[in-house]
Amino acid sequence: MKLYHLSSGPLKVNTYFLVNEKTGGAIVIDGGENYNLVRKTEEKYGFKIKAVLLTHAHFDHAGNAKKLQDDGAKIYVSVKDAPKLTNDDNLAADFGRKFDYCRADRTFSDGDELDIEGIKIKAIATPGHTDGSVTFLTGDMIFTGDTLFRESVGRTDFKTGDREELVRSVKKLFALPGDYRVFPGHDEFTTLSYERAHNGFIDYD
Repeated sequence: MKLYHLSSGPLKVNTYFLVNEKTGGAIVIDGGENYNLVRKTEEKYGFKIKAVLLTHAHFDHAGNAKKLQDDGAKIYVSVKDAPKLTNDDNLAADFGRKFDYCRADRTFSDGDELDIEGIKIKAIATPGHTDGSVTFLTGDMIFTGDTLFRESVGRTDFKTGDREELVRSVKKLFALPGDYRVFPGHDEFTTLSYERAHNGFIDYD
């Protein structure tokens, strides 16, 4: 499996591409808003986007979902965040952004194991930033969306956000055995061992 990455949009959303090099099929994690840049990345590296997995359904992460779905990709999102793809809880209206509503092709819940394009991914419920936020785990990598950042965590003052839930979610990630490379929804990459030692959020409660 090959990992590619781009950062785009005014909020600098991280979009990740997990590619099965044998089949050329790819999974996108959080497609962001810049559709053309996603397509240029696909063309540059010669893979084909088959699915889009959303850590949560805020507009800056899910803004491309409808266009990519129209191109044939399947949209995956948690059961709790799926409605946000069809209503203004995705925050687009709050930020003056356009959002093309769509319906998920598949929803999942905490602990579900996904097997897409031969890539196995586990969904871990990590609510707090939204009530349906998830972290995706595959191999030695976790994709944390807006739950866990380098030396920081996601906001909880948006619709369906909850600070106490976020505390529990971060502790849940810190309790994972061993170490993982951490790929957040914004900003720099990090590792779980680094965050256990340096993320000040562990002292918030």
